[in-house]
Amino acid sequence: MRSDAGRDMAGDSAWTIEFDHYDPGDETRREVILALGNGVFVTRGAVTDSGQDDRHYPGTYHAGCYDRVPNQVAGERDITESLVNLPNWLPLVFRPAAGAWWRLDELGILEYRQRLDMRGGRTVREVLAQDRDGRRLRIEEERLVSMDDPRLCALRLRLQPVNWTGQAELKATLDARVINANVRRFEDYEKRHLRVLGAELAGPGVALLSVQTSDRRATVACAQRLHAGGAGDGGNEMAGCANEGQCGHVLRLALREGECASVEKLVALCSSLDPRHADPSAAALEAVAGAPDFDTLQERHARAWERMWADVAIEADRADVLRALRFHAFHILQTVSPHTAALDAGIPARGWHGEAYHGHVFWDELFVLPFLNFRFPAIARASLMYRHRRLGAAREAARAAGLRGAMYPWRSASEGVEVTPRHQKNLLNGEWMRDHTWRQRHIGSAIAFSTWHYWLTTGDDAFMQDCGAEMMLEIARFWASIAEPAGDRYVIRGVIGPDEYHNAYPWREEAGLDNNACTNLMAVWTLCRARELLGMLPAEQAASLRRRLALDDEELALWDRISRRMTVCFHEDGVISQFEGFERLEPFDPDCLPPHLAGERTDWALRALGRNPDEFQVTKQADVLALFYLLGEDEVTGMLRRLGYAFGREDILRTARYYLPRTVHRSSLSRVVYCGALARLDPAQSWDFWLHALETDLNPLKGESVQEGVHLGAMGSTIDILQRRYLGISATPQGLRIDPAPPPGLGRVSLGLRYRGLRLQAETRDGCLAITADGGNAGPLHLLRGEERIALSPGECVEMPLPH
Repeated sequence: MRSDAGRDMAGDSAWTIEFDHYDPGDETRREVILALGNGVFVTRGAVTDSGQDDRHYPGTYHAGCYDRVPNQVAGERDITESLVNLPNWLPLVFRPAAGAWWRLDELGILEYRQRLDMRGGRTVREVLAQDRDGRRLRIEEERLVSMDDPRLCALRLRLQPVNWTGQAELKATLDARVINANVRRFEDYEKRHLRVLGAELAGPGVALLSVQTSDRRATVACAQRLHAGGAGDGGNEMAGCANEGQCGHVLRLALREGECASVEKLVALCSSLDPRHADPSAAALEAVAGAPDFDTLQERHARAWERMWADVAIEADRADVLRALRFHAFHILQTVSPHTAALDAGIPARGWHGEAYHGHVFWDELFVLPFLNFRFPAIARASLMYRHRRLGAAREAARAAGLRGAMYPWRSASEGVEVTPRHQKNLLNGEWMRDHTWRQRHIGSAIAFSTWHYWLTTGDDAFMQDCGAEMMLEIARFWASIAEPAGDRYVIRGVIGPDEYHNAYPWREEAGLDNNACTNLMAVWTLCRARELLGMLPAEQAASLRRRLALDDEELALWDRISRRMTVCFHEDGVISQFEGFERLEPFDPDCLPPHLAGERTDWALRALGRNPDEFQVTKQADVLALFYLLGEDEVTGMLRRLGYAFGREDILRTARYYLPRTVHRSSLSRVVYCGALARLDPAQSWDFWLHALETDLNPLKGESVQEGVHLGAMGSTIDILQRRYLGISATPQGLRIDPAPPPGLGRVSLGLRYRGLRLQAETRDGCLAITADGGNAGPLHLLRGEERIALSPGECVEMPLPH
């Protein structure tokens, strides 16, 4: 990682992220970095004495917990579906008797250290603080969100007076007086999403808070159990407190100089979204009643993480690289874990860590599933089942548009209908811009791509026969329906590509673009794979599926014809045109922006100047090059040859060099997509982009939006590129292909993988890539190296020379 990536961090352990000083201006970013979750819910790493303000944003989010509320946006009624900020379970505040409650921002901080222990899935905050009266107190806070029992989370606070003795009070509460206010550009949307159903004391040291989303689709209950020990043990007193929106307990402690008192706060969070919780309040009370003490809970939690890390098995000889890769894997597994399989939730673009994009699900699973497919196939399957459950909604959307098949929405939430807001706000001039990004129809191909590669990697025939094939065939049917004949070719009109800065032609009133290269070629890929799939399924299942979908030979012939005659536009020098007419746009000069707009979002800056980004050759993120990230050089050039276009390696490089200076990389996915696309074509440039991607969210200089949630797609991509491009490990219909192309500087790395139920270890060492079949495998591991087929018996290893 570059030297500036962790300039505000202390320590060099590849298992920890550390901060050695308190920075209130950086707290909302650190809250996301230090967030803890278990695949069911995630809690941001806010201090326990904070509320929602300009320095702190305590937030807890449950996977798939959305609320649909009407809003007035730009003078129009808009039904917006938003991820809900749930009751804050963190409040745990302290004060000397009869004094003011201590707030970190109001104290003198003499020592400060905060760290994320990724191996054990916990955070620790250590503070030496002094109040205005000169009283000094050492405070240690430990926190976890249980990966063992997904209902539970816990805090332990240790208090040690340094220079005083006396009575003190500690207040622990559950607080439903929260709103959605994490994203500044959403300030015009409804912020309140919860109705309090009850706040009560449910027994000695136990409090219960229950809420419901405003659309009454979800009920959430939090139960708290408080216990004190250590100095003063036996003389502690506890009193309950409850009022509208909050409840809890006040604990009176006798503290003595130099001695340590501890307080444990155990909380259960249960939701009606989880089928295991028919009565969330009863489930939450049962969970806290049966929960062990903090040490036991932490031990079980650490063992659960240990089991998952055993499956991740990432190693590298560079501690900075290893730490970043583990950080990315850690946050992926906090968003989607083995516990997620019981829920109906997708993979959100920014994790369950904040309110960016209202918590919606885009195509980011495309970048995360390669990591999961090779390690946690059950989690990957659950994500694809989220899509399959929404197949009916996608079919209905296609029918409503006068099309066939399944038209999946660009942004999805609880029901699978399109939830892209109608407008987005330009924070530079305060104006609302019409949002046309719902026209990103390539989402369908992304789902087909994920389905196909899950199957190839896992060999899950039951899923493909029961669910996956139906999705892929209906998506292919959609592409055949939207493609229009134009002469001897087919065209796709009125879409938007991954770029997003271009929504329409400057010379045309209606929104949408024609023949976006990424869209058209991924449509061809989908049509080809759908036909191939029918030939790979057992004949009886394929025939049954065709009967059920009324898929006849004539329609399959149309798919084949379109897949051979789809239009792809080129510039005169052979560069693939991002969309038809891109070269007609005005060249963009970044110097045209005045100094006060330099560094701002380019589309907002241009509109603030009265210009339209649709007029210029400037792209938000990689668009054409996404094809080469996903499919690789050979597959893209093979498809172009199938379409009758001559296109080779020099043309790919020319295309990349054309778009690189026209791309402003305003998406965390942009550089990482270029990285994967250029892995073989320009290893040095690819390596530079990969190092940049490793810093995503960790580098404060690059993390201007991290406070709204992690960048989950970029996190998945760093690991995907390492295994699929640099180590060259990919699942194909013929078997597991090995074709490494490590960049200079990668050094020694090792990955543990699972392929069709068999385990293997891939490691670069001494100029070779070593593939070792696990000794516990049930049978041989079959590999492909060029035209050679290799069978590795359990425990055997093969070494392949790395290219120079």
